[in-house]
Amino acid sequence: MRLLRPVLLALLALLLVPLTATSAQAADGRITGVALDPSGKPLQNVGWEIYIREGSAWTTLQFGPKLTDAQGRFSWQVPVGGQYRVCFSDTYYGEVSSTKFWQPEVRHRDTCWPNATSFETAQTWTSSTATPSKTFSVRLPKQGLGMAPVDPFIVGSYRVGEPLTIVGQEGWRPTDATFSYQWISRRDGSPSVTIPGATAASFTPTPAQDGTWIHARVTASRPGYKPASLITPTTKVGGTQHVQPTSPLTISGTATPGATLTASFGKPASTYSEISWFVDGVPQPAATTYNGATSRFTLAAAHAGARIDARLKIYRTDAQGNYVDGSDSFQRAQVQVAGSRPVQARRAPRAPAGTPTVGRVLAAPTGLTADPAAKVTHQWLRGSTAIAGATGSRYTLRSADVNQKVRVRTTVTRPGWWNRYVSTSGATLAKRPLKVGTVKVVGTAKAGKKFKAYTAKWGPKPVKVRYRWTRNGKPIRGAVKSTYKVKKSDRGKVLRVRISVSKTNYLTVAKTSKGRKIKR
Repeated sequence: MRLLRPVLLALLALLLVPLTATSAQAADGRITGVALDPSGKPLQNVGWEIYIREGSAWTTLQFGPKLTDAQGRFSWQVPVGGQYRVCFSDTYYGEVSSTKFWQPEVRHRDTCWPNATSFETAQTWTSSTATPSKTFSVRLPKQGLGMAPVDPFIVGSYRVGEPLTIVGQEGWRPTDATFSYQWISRRDGSPSVTIPGATAASFTPTPAQDGTWIHARVTASRPGYKPASLITPTTKVGGTQHVQPTSPLTISGTATPGATLTASFGKPASTYSEISWFVDGVPQPAATTYNGATSRFTLAAAHAGARIDARLKIYRTDAQGNYVDGSDSFQRAQVQVAGSRPVQARRAPRAPAGTPTVGRVLAAPTGLTADPAAKVTHQWLRGSTAIAGATGSRYTLRSADVNQKVRVRTTVTRPGWWNRYVSTSGATLAKRPLKVGTVKVVGTAKAGKKFKAYTAKWGPKPVKVRYRWTRNGKPIRGAVKSTYKVKKSDRGKVLRVRISVSKTNYLTVAKTSKGRKIKR
C-alpha cells in the first residue's frame, strides 16, 4: 500500500497539470459598454455590437436585438487575448414591453469607441492577462428627431412575372417623409445582393430571381430627422408552392369605437396561418390569431380615427405539419375608424416656476418637445377649471387664485404627426403675499450673555414666527426660541437667527439676521 501511494500521487499530479493549463488558456475577461447622450445621460435601448477579430476578418455576435439597459449599459464575457471593437447604433424600433413601443423623439448618431462613425475606423482593444476587462463609455452626438416607422409588408404572389408591392408606408410618421427602396435577393448558400435598378415600391421578379429569397429595405428621410430603415419579411420567388387563400383577407364589422372587427379569409387544407393586427402601424401582439381562419379585434375609444391593419401570413405544411420551404404568401386588409384621433396624454411635468403669490408671475414648464417646428399652446387651470383668457406661457396670479391649485395644460402639435400630445403640470398652491419686515439680534456677543431676536413690520398681523439659531451657518440643536444664551463653544463663531413667518392663506417667508461674531 505504501508503494502504491507515491504512484497514485504522481498520476494525480499528471492529471492536474493539464487541467490547470486549460483553465489558464480559457481565461475570460469582460467588455462593458455604456452609451451616453452628449450631456452624459444614459441612453436606453440603444443597439450594441462587439466586433471580434478572426484572422484577417471581423465577426459579430449572431443574436439580437442587443440593447442597452435603463442605465445605458451592456456587459459581455470575452476570451483574454482577443481583439475587439465596440459600436453603438441608435436605430431600434420595436416592443419593449407588452404595452410600450419604443419610438423616442430624439435619435443619436451611430458611434463606435472612442468616437468613430463606423466600425472600420473604430479603435481596436486587445484583452490581455494584465487587463482582461474594460469599460467602453461612448457619447453619441444628437443626430436628429426620431421617426415612428411601421413594419413594411410585401403583398403579391411571389411568382416570376407577377408584381410585388411594399405597403405600410402610409402609417409612418412624420407623414411627409420621403421614401427610398432597395430590393435584395439571396440564393441558398450565397450572400445577399442588391437587385440592380430595383429601387421602387413595386418590383416584378424576373427569371433571374427564380428560386431566390427576396426582401426589401425601406428607408424614410426628412430634414431634421435621423433616417429610419426597416426590412420586409423574406420569402422565396418562383414555383407553384406559394399557397393562396381560397378567398382573400377581408375585415368586417362597423369601424367605430366599442365595436368588434373580424378579419377572415379562406384557409386551404395543410396550411398554417397568422393574422396580426396593427393600430396606426403599431403591432397589437395580444390580438394575434394563430392558425385560424378568423380573428377579432375590439376597438377602444383610444382607436378613434386610427387606421387598422389586419395582416395575414400563410404557408403550406407537409404531412408532419412542418413548414414547406418558400411557400409563404401575404395579404393585408385595412379600415379607418370613425372619429378623430384622441389626444395622447404625456407624463405630468413639474409645477410652474415662480413665486406662488398674488401679483407674481408663474412660467409654464419648457422642454416638452425637441421638435423646433412644433406648435405649443397653453391653458392655465384653477383647480380643474380653465381660467378665461389665460392661454400664454406665463400667468400672473390673482386674488381668485388664493388657496387654489394652479396648473397649466400644455398641448404639443407636431407637423406630420396625427396626434396632439397633452400634459398637465404639477400644481402650485397660490397664496397672498406677506408684508416682509425685519429681524435683528440684540445682546452682548460674549459667552454667558443672552441674545434676543426682535422682529418688526411683518404683516398683516397677527403672524406666526418660528426661530432657528445657527452657528457658522449650521443649525444649533434645540435653539428654536426667540432668545439664545451664548455658550463657550460659540467663541470665535458667527451666530445668526433664521426666522420663518407664516399666516393662513399667505405665503410663508424666511429671513436671516445679520451675523454676530462671538468674542474669544
